[in-house]
Parts: sequence; structure tokens; C-alpha cells
Amino acid sequence: MFSESHCHLRGITPESMVKAEEDGFTLLLTAGIDLNSSVEAAESAKRHRIVKGCVGVHPWYADEYSGDVETVYRELAGDPEVVAVSEIGLDFVGRMTKEWVREETFIDRKIQYRALKEQLALAYYLRLPAIVHDRAPDQEMLDTLLSTDNLETGLAIHGFSKDAGYAERCVDHGVYLSVGLRAIQNADESYKDAVKAIPLEYLLTETDSGTPQGVLTVCDLVGEIMGHTRAEVGEAATRNLMRLCRL
Repeated sequence: MFSESHCHLRGITPESMVKAEEDGFTLLLTAGIDLNSSVEAAESAKRHRIVKGCVGVHPWYADEYSGDVETVYRELAGDPEVVAVSEIGLDFVGRMTKEWVREETFIDRKIQYRALKEQLALAYYLRLPAIVHDRAPDQEMLDTLLSTDNLETGLAIHGFSKDAGYAERCVDHGVYLSVGLRAIQNADESYKDAVKAIPLEYLLTETDSGTPQGVLTVCDLVGEIMGHTRAEVGEAATRNLMRLCRL
């Protein structure tokens, strides 16, 4: 039993979905990065049995978040197939344009914070978990999250890439941590220590890609660090994701 807490399934084929189920996947969360992709995520969840949708505006496009976008998200979230607000967060490292060109500049901090806080408030209003992109310094994002009421409705850090101290503080407050394929494949000793600091009860798995099979590698590598089998890691992460999303 395996799961994806964070992927982008735009254009995934029926054959790929069949392969995912054959490989043991039971739950895939496909995230939105803007209005159009959030609508697509909600529609994808209706088409595929193991897919659930998320709505959100990525910090790269935080200047696109508006009251009109929020109105659409509220409507989309009326469908039980939409189970989280994602992908939201902060990114002060750089950004990708929608043409997938890397830029070293980023959206103004005030604009990012406004979009983040308004979407966290939306998640709380909808009683949905928020799955958060954190490319802010140190524990700035975590400080922000812990100042809200969103612990009541659920929080997870997507693409966890920080240290053991950050992981321990998340766990102390009930925040889930999602380990991604790129981070675990390139793990140094510091990151391995951070992964060791995550109890199985707070672990999620992801690829942040368009196909989920890389989660199997995540489970293998996390299992080597934690001393668990692929199946044990996959089952724990799937149970956790279901708990987070109240499924």
C-alpha cells in the first residue's frame, strides 16, 4: 500500500493510472499551483478512483491569488474529492515561470505572506488540511504556521528538506513531514539524521512529479535510514495521509 502526498498529475494517462494501482498505490493527492491547475486537480479526482484533488496558489504565483480565485476554490472544495489546500507556502529562493524557466528573483515577501495567510484561513474555514511548500529561511515558515489555528485542521510540510531540529519541532506540534524523491536520493548525513527524527506516525511520501512510481524508491531509501521495509514505510505513510485528509 503506497501513496503520494504531493504530485501534479496533469495529463496522466489511463494506462499510467492502471500501472499505479498494480504497483499498490491507493491514494494520490494531485496539487494545484494556480487557478487552472486547481480546477484540473479537482476534475482529475473525479475521473480516477485513487486520486484526490487539492486547490491552491503556489508562492511562485502568489500575486495571482485573489478574492475571485478564493470563491472558485470554495466551490471546488464543496466536492468531497477535494481533500486539501495545496500547494501553498513561501519561497524566497527563486521561482519557475509557467514556461518552466528558472528565475533567481521571487515574488515580493509581502505578497507571498498575504497569499499564504489567506489560503491558510481558507483551509481552516473549509476544515481541510494545508500542505505547505517551505523555501523560507530557518524556521520562519514553521513559526508562521504555529501562529495560526490550522493545527486543528491539519498541516503537512511538502518536500521536507530541513534539519532534525525542524523535524522534531514539527512532530512536537503534530505537523506531518513529506519526504520527496529528490531529497532522499541526494541525502547527506545531516538530512539522513533529519529523516531519522521523523516517527513513522508523522511520515508522508511524495515525488512532486507527474507519475507516482518514484515513491517506491522513497520508501526503500527511507526504510534503509529508519530500519523498516518498503512495505512498512508505504503502509505507514498511507495511513498518515488518510488520517490527515480524514479519509
